[in-house]
Amino acid sequence: MKIKKIKFFILALVSISMFSINTFSASKSSQKNDWKKVILEPDLDGDGVKDKIEVEYMQSGDSVKMTFTPFVTKQKGKYTKGEKIEKTIKKEDFEKEFDNFTKSYIAEYPKNQSVKKKTQNDNKKVNSNDEKNKDSENLDNIKKAQNSVITPDNQDKKDDKKIQIKNSNSIKGPYSYSTYYLKERPKNLTFNYVYDKNSPKDMDEFVFIKTNSNIRKEPNANAKVIKEAKYGNKFKVVGVVKGNGDGKGEWYEVFFDGQLGYISKSVAEKREFDWDDMMKKVDKTNAFINDALAKSKKIYVLDDYVPLGGSSGGNRDKFGNRANQSEPAYSSSSFKDAINIPDRTIMTIEEDNDKYTKVKIDAFDEGTYYIKPSTRKMLKDSGITKEIERFIYVDRSSQNEMIIEKAGNDWNVVTSSFVTTGKDSGSSFATPYGTFLIAYSKPVMQYTGSDNKAVVGDAKNAVRFSGGGYMHSIPSLFEPKNTREQRKKATAAKIGTYPESHKCIRHYDDQIKFIYDWLGNSTPNDKNGLRTPSKPTVMLVK
Repeated sequence: MKIKKIKFFILALVSISMFSINTFSASKSSQKNDWKKVILEPDLDGDGVKDKIEVEYMQSGDSVKMTFTPFVTKQKGKYTKGEKIEKTIKKEDFEKEFDNFTKSYIAEYPKNQSVKKKTQNDNKKVNSNDEKNKDSENLDNIKKAQNSVITPDNQDKKDDKKIQIKNSNSIKGPYSYSTYYLKERPKNLTFNYVYDKNSPKDMDEFVFIKTNSNIRKEPNANAKVIKEAKYGNKFKVVGVVKGNGDGKGEWYEVFFDGQLGYISKSVAEKREFDWDDMMKKVDKTNAFINDALAKSKKIYVLDDYVPLGGSSGGNRDKFGNRANQSEPAYSSSSFKDAINIPDRTIMTIEEDNDKYTKVKIDAFDEGTYYIKPSTRKMLKDSGITKEIERFIYVDRSSQNEMIIEKAGNDWNVVTSSFVTTGKDSGSSFATPYGTFLIAYSKPVMQYTGSDNKAVVGDAKNAVRFSGGGYMHSIPSLFEPKNTREQRKKATAAKIGTYPESHKCIRHYDDQIKFIYDWLGNSTPNDKNGLRTPSKPTVMLVK
């Protein structure tokens, strides 16, 4: 094995050793010593044939005990066992000392002087064909060491299970959970990202830090601080555990930098990338569409948008939507108990007459509602003739967004990101709940001031999904010009924290540019420059 490859395996082993020793240990009093082993395969005696070294290691206090046992390959593939050597290294010097000792051990091992150079070369040619396989075996053995960690003392000795980290969605810490969050992703969903610059790859379950605090080694306020947690930080969360000091309080168990830590539940907020809910809603919407098409029914959308128009806020309905840029729908033909149907909502017509139109709305529990003739005039043919193959899913409570597209019989994640949704306060409105057919996109969205007259700012790459609600880039006022870029950076820094926009969904500039291009344009000659998506695309707002 070449020195570079030896060094790679040594460094990997070192990091794994320290990972196993430190990462998932409980307090010192609860540590349990056990030996672990990996195999290295250098050419010890210089004859061009792979030999092996069994390296066993174990933590002992502040040091790591190690043994090196050589096995030299002889005729017919048999090994001759050499003398075992013991070595103890302080943990703080482990990486450097282990590296130096191992290289020195291999270099100084007695060489076989009787082997002819030709034989060496022939053996090298034969063994070079197996080089990749040998390296793969080394990596497999290193992974075995990575999957073994220290078992807490309070575990039943009859139960030989240990904390396993086979993948980041099967983490189990040393404490019992009152809530365990990690779960498998949907089987029919692949993660071959098309654009992933802003996509958290391993944050399906996470906590958002509400207040500057500390992550500790154990779930109690007196435990060692292992990392600062600042407002807006996000950490993968494993579950909730009880405090191990006085037994009071609850702590989030978080996973970061290859280790577990604990942060008080009072300073963090549980959030998620809810792939399961997204897929349930996708299946539900397509079932709604397929059922309608099978019965020869058209799919309609509400089209009541008037730029700078729409009613005032009004009361929230049972789904949390306000009347702004929406129309009323009633639970009975006597027009009582109204809900607000936002612009671009998908629905079917179940009954139509001069007095009322009965509609079925996918987003609202597939419920049937009654609309007045004046609202009936605002229903437009959606143009949907088959099930939807593109979805944008927005989670307002977690301030994130996932985009998927049909790929054969499965779905693939195109991109995902944190976002900022609308805030329901004063003259601004929450991003509406519902199922919306994307209307169009345009290069720039301008917006007015409080008087709804003068244009005071803009945002690029705008995608309209409901009323005046757009997906768009970081917005900013035109004035003062000299601070515009600075103000945009400050706004971008708030993405993924809390709702703050005026119904719209804010994105990082590069993220929305990708989405804008991905949606495509089936109307290149539109006189107003509006771009209808190349395929019908539905937004699901949770």
